[in-house]
Amino acid sequence: MTRRTIDILIIGFFATLLALTGCSTGDDIKSADQPDSTVAIVRPDQMLLNARITLYDGSLRTTDLFADSIEKYEKSDSSLAWNLIVHFFDSLGQEVSNLEADSGLVREKTNFMEVFGNVVVRTSDSAVLHTEQLAYNAELDSITTDKFVHIVQQGDTIKGYGMVADKELKKIRILRQVTGTLKSSKQILD
Repeated sequence: MTRRTIDILIIGFFATLLALTGCSTGDDIKSADQPDSTVAIVRPDQMLLNARITLYDGSLRTTDLFADSIEKYEKSDSSLAWNLIVHFFDSLGQEVSNLEADSGLVREKTNFMEVFGNVVVRTSDSAVLHTEQLAYNAELDSITTDKFVHIVQQGDTIKGYGMVADKELKKIRILRQVTGTLKSSKQILD
């Protein structure tokens, strides 16, 4: 091989390499743990500002969710919401409780919602729950968490880790390290 042939092969190799690396669509990223693999970037199907999502059980409205912004991902039945306020309704359409949180995940098809950050739940009979994470399952009509909870209800204070309750906070079970103060011990003795 002549020097000219070698130079042409080297230039051809680099031109081909340059052309192949320039063919990226920008929609791919390389996986850090598998550098030779390509992973598609997931983008929302819809982005909504000052949005509302209403969840139903058949024709019965169970939940209204308001958020500063929502990203909807149709394939995974997921909506991500920020700065949200949620209202829960009973079978008569009356609001029984509401919650506020920094962010949340909603799955409309299964009526499931999980909220995060500065979660506050208020019921129609003035009970207040504070926690950092809470999951609501409309099919089971239950709210759950493994995080620390602080509940004030009719002057009584209950604290602990982990909780299972109904959305009205009438039936509450604290799972571990339960502490609290009761306004009147007469309630326990009766």
